[in-house]
Amino acid sequence: MIFVPSILAFGVIVAAYVNLGAKLATLRHDGVLKRIRTTPLPAGAYLSGVLGSTAATTLAITACTAVIGWLAFGAVPRAAGLPEIAGGLALGVVCFGSLGLALSSVARSAESASPIANASYLPVAIMSGIFDPTFSVPRWLSAAVGLLPVRALAQILQQGYTPVEHAPLSDLLVLAAWAAGGCALAAWRFRWH
Repeated sequence: MIFVPSILAFGVIVAAYVNLGAKLATLRHDGVLKRIRTTPLPAGAYLSGVLGSTAATTLAITACTAVIGWLAFGAVPRAAGLPEIAGGLALGVVCFGSLGLALSSVARSAESASPIANASYLPVAIMSGIFDPTFSVPRWLSAAVGLLPVRALAQILQQGYTPVEHAPLSDLLVLAAWAAGGCALAAWRFRWH
């Protein structure tokens, strides 16, 4: 049952961070974003549509993963944990979506966006124990990884399935801080051309 929340977190990260960042970098590289600015469609409406599509994709991934987890492993979230799961997913989409927007500004080309995204989150995901909860790292590295949003999201979702030994409020604060920082960075760095 421990793998279902981890896979949910992985799905959020891939959809909201990797896919969104790569998609926007590709659209910018191909000149689509620049052309959107010349149409009567407000730029904010287009960007809202892209972000809404990312949220819908994340919701679909979550639903499919939860159903497969239930059918294959009998993993069912606690009734009392559903608000934690919903809040964690919403905050996770905002956090990783804003980081994806920021990533799209850092990538200089469409070809570089995916490698940058994968190189920036996969090592952290491995050290966070998303793929293998028994994976151990030195205490100092575990403390450092605990300040990153990957582990925080995974633990919030894990809390929705089974009560675990950690402070969920600290995980929410880590995720919220990264969401605020990601939004600020995306607002500062995002460009249409």
